[in-house]
Amino acid sequence: MLLQFSVNNFRSIKDTVTFNMNTATNKESDHSFQVRNTHLLNSAVIYGANASGKSNVLKAMAFMRLLVLNKLKITQSTDKLPHEPFRLSTETEQASSYFEMVFFLGNTKYRYGFEADSTTVYAEWLFSDESGKEARLFERDSEQKLNYVNKQKFKEGVGLKVPDNQLFIWKCDQNDGDISKKILQWFVRFNFIDGLESEDYLNFAITKMAESGTKAKLLKLVKTADLGIDDIAIGHKDVTNAATQQFMNNPAINQKLLHEVNNGASGWIESLQSRHKKFNAENQEIDTVLFELDEDESQGTQKFFALSVPILDTLENGGVLLIDELDASLHPLLTECFIKLFNNKDLNKHNAQLIFATHDIHLLSVAELFERDQIWFTEKNKYGSTTLYSLLEFRKNNKGKDVRATDNLEKHYLQGRFGAVPYIGML
Repeated sequence: MLLQFSVNNFRSIKDTVTFNMNTATNKESDHSFQVRNTHLLNSAVIYGANASGKSNVLKAMAFMRLLVLNKLKITQSTDKLPHEPFRLSTETEQASSYFEMVFFLGNTKYRYGFEADSTTVYAEWLFSDESGKEARLFERDSEQKLNYVNKQKFKEGVGLKVPDNQLFIWKCDQNDGDISKKILQWFVRFNFIDGLESEDYLNFAITKMAESGTKAKLLKLVKTADLGIDDIAIGHKDVTNAATQQFMNNPAINQKLLHEVNNGASGWIESLQSRHKKFNAENQEIDTVLFELDEDESQGTQKFFALSVPILDTLENGGVLLIDELDASLHPLLTECFIKLFNNKDLNKHNAQLIFATHDIHLLSVAELFERDQIWFTEKNKYGSTTLYSLLEFRKNNKGKDVRATDNLEKHYLQGRFGAVPYIGML
């Protein structure tokens, strides 16, 4: 479970910003759960003007996951690490970036982070807290020429060395380290979805539909959303030369099959289908009709399906789900439906967490959907750098402008009382 994330020198983020999922009251509610003596939020939302950097906060978390799991397969000493520094300052354009995550694995709290650029990991550290006091498991710092490993608590790292462009946590995992494996597995369950490109997850829905119980849960959610769909199924779609172009932009398609089709062979791909009731002139149900989800259903329905399975999977297995532009192509009530799933303790038995960015200010006026500590804002300063703050931080830093739980947050946000809105000048 995520407690806190900090980052600097990444895209539009120049100075260190910190996002946390700790409750302000430190009391359990419908929006939170308890781990040891800490109460964590089930969900949080980030608002901000276009280009203010709200997406970059989420992408920074996803970027850290990318590096920790070595998705780019850095194996050679000459391989380049991904690096996306803040480019609007001479101070940072050639500097390293900083990432740190604080999270719980069971009842143990870990703090893991690193500093790196495209060629070098300059620092990396891992601390654990089992009973209220941090223990340093390992720490490396090239500037201080430090290479420390705790021989009692982190035996898996003793004697291991890594090239300058690799993370020490990778080597520990390769050495069959118990703690490092658990940490990497935590990051596996830390996922990011771009709401503007969510159609790629329809293929994930097809895969998960084969698992016992997934179809029933998905269908129940679809019926709750009142999409007019009576049933869902996996079908097979013929792929011919005439239809090949239609699938060219779909990265989920089997590339071998596409090659065969382009060379005159026939074949098929699995597809997600929806079943609708059919009526006669007297409005009597006489049959059902199968729709191809990616061809016959609306963009909103496709988006709902694409997000539903990752959300249900996160609720089922626990973890953290990041969604940028959650509201894109979705009716506000459907967006609201997704958020409430994470606040439902009967459904969210594994304390899954949802963090998303949106422009849907309607959500601010929905009764009991958010506590004030769940609402975050981004805005850019005059130097083009993103700042991040919560609604509660705004309250503390603006004496005489206290934000009450009964305030009309949607109205006040539009009025610019919390910042994080675009300035529209005269044409």
